[in-house]
Amino acid sequence: MTTLDSDDQIARLDDPRLFLDMPGFRLDGPVPESVRNRPHTMEPNTKPMSPAMQDEDNDAAVAILAMPDYSSMKSAFEKSVAYHEAADGTETGIRPALAEAEEEYLLKQNALNDARDKVMTLRWAQHEWVLGAKEQIAAKFGKSSDQYAATGLKKKSEYKKRGPQGPRTAKTAATK
Repeated sequence: MTTLDSDDQIARLDDPRLFLDMPGFRLDGPVPESVRNRPHTMEPNTKPMSPAMQDEDNDAAVAILAMPDYSSMKSAFEKSVAYHEAADGTETGIRPALAEAEEEYLLKQNALNDARDKVMTLRWAQHEWVLGAKEQIAAKFGKSSDQYAATGLKKKSEYKKRGPQGPRTAKTAATK
């Protein structure tokens, strides 16, 4: 962060790293209009917003746009920035652009969901086909064949043979 504390440093008003509300920033004299109305150069926030916050913002925007006596000292917060309808019927501003972007998002989300469903359906169809083919290989070549093992299954001949169950106790001998 750049601070200007000493008298030998000169504040450059066109420096994008400096804001008038920065701690340690000192400027003698009047602030030019171009600096006063300069928008902050922040990156756009792309973090998802909660539905409750979206509803609050929508309600507040409708209320502000309905106020006949609302005007802003800063041009960035005028009603026309949020919504403006031209004489030819075209709508401009944040709210129409937001509605258009939300509709586009919904259409693309639906297309994505349809594509995901198609992929899942085909994956399950392939799974069913593989299971059926494994059964056919077992029937044709046998469960101890190399073809059976090539499908990822264990050959029947690779399983351990069951040996004796262990020493007989008096109790097990009496029951047999």
